[in-house]
Amino acid sequence: MTAPCPPTYDAVVIGAGPAGSATAARLAQAGFDVLLLDRARFPRPKPCAEYVSPGAVEALHRLGALRPILEEGPARLRGMRVVGPDGGGFTGRFLRGWGLGVPRERLDLHIAAAAQRAGAQLLQGVTFESLAPAQGGVWVRVRSGDSSIGLRARVVIGADGLNSRVAHQLGLARRSGPTRAALVAHALGVAGMGDVGEMHVGAAGYAGLAPLGDGITNVAVVVDLARDGIRAPVSAAFQEQLAQFPSLRGRLDDVETISPVRAVGPFGRTTRRASAERALLVGDAADFYDPFTGEGVYAALQGAELAAACAAVALGRDRLGARHLAWYDRMRREAFAAKWTLERIVSWVISRPGALRHVAARLARRPELADLLVSVTAHAAPPSRVFRPSYVWRLVN
Repeated sequence: MTAPCPPTYDAVVIGAGPAGSATAARLAQAGFDVLLLDRARFPRPKPCAEYVSPGAVEALHRLGALRPILEEGPARLRGMRVVGPDGGGFTGRFLRGWGLGVPRERLDLHIAAAAQRAGAQLLQGVTFESLAPAQGGVWVRVRSGDSSIGLRARVVIGADGLNSRVAHQLGLARRSGPTRAALVAHALGVAGMGDVGEMHVGAAGYAGLAPLGDGITNVAVVVDLARDGIRAPVSAAFQEQLAQFPSLRGRLDDVETISPVRAVGPFGRTTRRASAERALLVGDAADFYDPFTGEGVYAALQGAELAAACAAVALGRDRLGARHLAWYDRMRREAFAAKWTLERIVSWVISRPGALRHVAARLARRPELADLLVSVTAHAAPPSRVFRPSYVWRLVN
């Protein structure tokens, strides 16, 4: 008896977070046969700052996923406040649009649903195991329960997060930048929350507060593992780390933590490139530097647009070799070069108290400069505006 042939897809997308689901949705909209896999079952919690920038809101609208998210009544954010170790800080308002505070279990669920509406097939509770070359495609082996399943794809897209197994198997993963990790929880009753997100910088890390609606706040603390490791239990480490931020004293005294404290990291991981033979990487699987600017969801959705555009052309022409897909890396550099540069400048400033104190004081006195900087990091203004000599001169002098 002849063994049954494994199913063949135009694209198999591994990881159904925002990057993977958005890529799958766009490829399915273009008429390709797409399989989307995730080891979890939705809805599922995921540690994250849960901040959706105005640029990411616009990307959700383009994807067709924004309306169901808004129907659930998430918090709308009008800007960001940054507070330094000495208590000095500034608030910047978005020049265009608004951001959202959305629990990841709801955000991811809605983007995955958009992929299904577009025609992608979603398999949950399926763990990726390995890739292997095949004639005219790629063999993808996954596991569901006790069963090992073989699939065939013309192209594979790795969207499996920070510690991407796809990137490791392709030999593309590498460490880069600061080694940080985060502890995240939902809290009820945080005092003083308004219509802006907050970032509080301390001696060894920083803490973020993002309103989610209904009096709930996402509280995340990011620590430098090279200076201060996270000790078990994580709930105690979470409280211990938050106590190191003078600007938060008194605001968390009567807070009720309504979710488990979850850890994520280490951050500071990138790839040598985000393309290979019949394979692309997108979202955190491609790169993740530092969460301070809160651009993770935006980078996932924007990267998905680039990955889907590149894969659609390559599939249509049946040119899926590494040299053909290298076009994707060029697209990423063009789209994200300014973002990557600004991330590193911001990381440098917040790690140096003197520099942060000077910049924060200037931005507090010049609200128009603060509005522009916050809007650029939120993709509500073009990055070129903060790299102009006139802006830099007004900021540092």
